[in-house]
Amino acid sequence: MLARTIQRFSAVAQRGYAAAAAAPVKNANPDELRLTFASPDTAVFSNAVVKQVDVPTLAGMVGVLANHVPTIGVLKPGVVTVTTNEGNVQRLFVSSGTLSVNIDGSCQVLAEEVLKVEEIDESAARAELDAAQRASGEGSEVARAEAQIRAEVAEALIKAATNQQ
Repeated sequence: MLARTIQRFSAVAQRGYAAAAAAPVKNANPDELRLTFASPDTAVFSNAVVKQVDVPTLAGMVGVLANHVPTIGVLKPGVVTVTTNEGNVQRLFVSSGTLSVNIDGSCQVLAEEVLKVEEIDESAARAELDAAQRASGEGSEVARAEAQIRAEVAEALIKAATNQQ
């Protein structure tokens, strides 16, 4: 039994995942930033070449250009700004999700929810913030934590709607 386990582990060690991941990618232009930006129900960009993407993460705002170092991050509620090669700017609100910048020059922003900033209903966001703040002092520990998350998202929605950053 032990010998078979050791054989399996040695086979995994010989696969060389890191070497395979570092291999050059064919047909990749390192001077291009290819963006995939999606939520479960919407594909905003699908492998589109863009100039820059600015993403709110738990570590702060991350600006991504072509040739960016490979990175992963966790999105926080806020505005993702995408600048196309033509100079057009698109601002989209995200509630949460992930960011990955890959060695091949691609960038994925995968969000739980995506909303155009101009579609944010500020009064609804303020009402949600009030309700979440009231609920944050009531109920179980889980209910209070959920209320705090709702409040954080509502605050970010209000900031996005009023162009505060």
